[in-house]
Amino acid sequence: MKRDWDSYWAFASDAHEPTVMTHALLSIFSSPKRIMTFLANRLAASWRAWLPALTVSLCLFACRLGRAETFHVSPKGTDAASGSQQDPFRTVQQAADVAQPGDVVLVRPGTYRERVSPPRGGSAGKPIVFRSVVRHGAIIKGSDLISGPWKEEADDIWSAAVSPELFTDTAHVDGGNVFEIPLSSTPWGREGRPEYLRSLENERGGNPNADPNLVFTLGQVFVNGHPLRQAGSSSELASATDTWWYERATRRLHVHLPPPLSPAEETVEITTRRRIFAPHKRGLGHIHLEGFVFEHCGNQYPTDFWMKEKPQQQQAGAVGTRSGHHWVIRHNIIRLAKSIGLDLGLEGHPDTDLETGRQKRPGSNGFHVVEDNWILDNGAAGTASYFGSHLSLRRNVIVGNNRLRFIGDKRWESGGLKLHRPKRSVIEGNYIAFNDHWGIWLDQGPGLDTRINGNLIVGHGVGLDFEAATDDAAVAVNNVLINNRVGISFREAGGVLVAHNLIAGADTGIDMPVGGRRPGNWTRDNVFLVGNIIDAKNTMVKIVDKDSSGRGFTGNLYVSAEGRPKWQVYGKPDMPFPTWQAYWSDRLPHEASDTTSQLMPAMEISFDPWAAELQLTLPDSISPPLVTIQDGMEADYLGQAAASNRPAGPLLRLPVGESRHLLWPHPLPWRP
Repeated sequence: MKRDWDSYWAFASDAHEPTVMTHALLSIFSSPKRIMTFLANRLAASWRAWLPALTVSLCLFACRLGRAETFHVSPKGTDAASGSQQDPFRTVQQAADVAQPGDVVLVRPGTYRERVSPPRGGSAGKPIVFRSVVRHGAIIKGSDLISGPWKEEADDIWSAAVSPELFTDTAHVDGGNVFEIPLSSTPWGREGRPEYLRSLENERGGNPNADPNLVFTLGQVFVNGHPLRQAGSSSELASATDTWWYERATRRLHVHLPPPLSPAEETVEITTRRRIFAPHKRGLGHIHLEGFVFEHCGNQYPTDFWMKEKPQQQQAGAVGTRSGHHWVIRHNIIRLAKSIGLDLGLEGHPDTDLETGRQKRPGSNGFHVVEDNWILDNGAAGTASYFGSHLSLRRNVIVGNNRLRFIGDKRWESGGLKLHRPKRSVIEGNYIAFNDHWGIWLDQGPGLDTRINGNLIVGHGVGLDFEAATDDAAVAVNNVLINNRVGISFREAGGVLVAHNLIAGADTGIDMPVGGRRPGNWTRDNVFLVGNIIDAKNTMVKIVDKDSSGRGFTGNLYVSAEGRPKWQVYGKPDMPFPTWQAYWSDRLPHEASDTTSQLMPAMEISFDPWAAELQLTLPDSISPPLVTIQDGMEADYLGQAAASNRPAGPLLRLPVGESRHLLWPHPLPWRP
């Protein structure tokens, strides 16, 4: 039952009973703003009566500041409630408004259509915790239902008005109506108005032949949970089902559904919020998110996000830390954002902000823990970070991102994990699969002392991409890279020890392509390949020798049938393995010139991505070379430790004959 606080206070005041009045104040301690309001309202009328109660209450309120509280949220609650277990709030935002450091917000199962923007963070040892009572039971959406009325415009094409009043998330500098804000770059591998306008300004990524009338927006439409594809025009809408098109002049949404579906009889949702969980205030820390589903929002693609002139295009995930620090994000599902699913970094230029208020960003951020999440089917990058440091990303499932296929110039914030120089970070034990083109992309390199360990990376254009790096002393160890067109790529990047990885099903195993020198202090120096198993269809290793130093190749096992893949030094003819070894023997110490590596004529490698099971068939004629264990590499992919030397590859035990290895024992979206 909802408490009538005014009546309760009137009773207490009439009775001149300090004990009753104290109870009235304590009952609403979950909302300090209400206490201040009550005191202001009662001051003139009854100050002598409530003064003893106020004295006691303020003492108790001071004690409350050091004691954690638990607030409850339910779809059946009301925001006029106290937030107790018996009297829950209706919105997560109301709980966020009153939560103090050390408090816990428990959210019951149900759907919450809101953007949650906590006004404050926690502190060291006293985080503010937001937790779904039932894991994945509380669903927070950046979309609203649209029920029509629907008008049939043609066979299977329907339209409905979209009210501007639906768009309440108006904090961004470019507004809130996501159906009227154009994307900053064109998706689907197409060239549209953004690319045409860049050509007029002679910007990189400009295309004078692009279609100036082709405009995509931040809006999204879902029918029965399934995302429809935005059509570029009314004619495109007419030519394909499962599409939508927004007519700005009339503010009507048009959908083309396959028969016999009718929107009036289906669940139709449209994105109405820019983000789902992100503070307005920058730099908040010590916030925990546990067990939610976050889905649907209209966030912008971060083209040129680092430029001062383009604050509206800064990195902004559906879930975003807003340049914060020490967040813990565990056991959540983050899916179906228009652009980035989760952002963990500094957003963009330090002097501008994508939200109104012109807040300057903090000088540093990071120290986030991101564990056991499913980050699925987001329009651009699953996770992005601009110079976030000391990140811990472990045991996450990152699948199906860059759903809108942002490919081409100025469409660089895409794929599974897109991180800029995440120094002193750990990327470990993640299942990263079927993201469009990139699995892990570390722009400006991995950063000093970053460790990429034990990840399962499947089905990309490039599995692990290092770009434009300094000499960072990072490590990529125990990773399994299957069916990526390029296993590991270095683009003007170095400073990485690549050890005990399995690369299979690639066209090229390791690639260090030749590129023009770009501005910046980038280096290709110090790339070492140690104890890897590489099975490539065309080229095992393609590497740059000119103007670089610090190469090393030791104890690798190459799987190659006679006359199959070659080795290549850019600018020289393809080499068979003996020629490759001789080439490096003339330039490197004996132990670093691949002379301790072996060539295996046959090794059957297959992988079932749905069961996450690796099958190997090892002939009895070959045993993998042994490599001296280096610090931090004692354990293999499965966590088994070696005593002294390790065989090539991510697994310590590779028995002769057929063996099967379960590489992901945790739940998957398609497997409990």
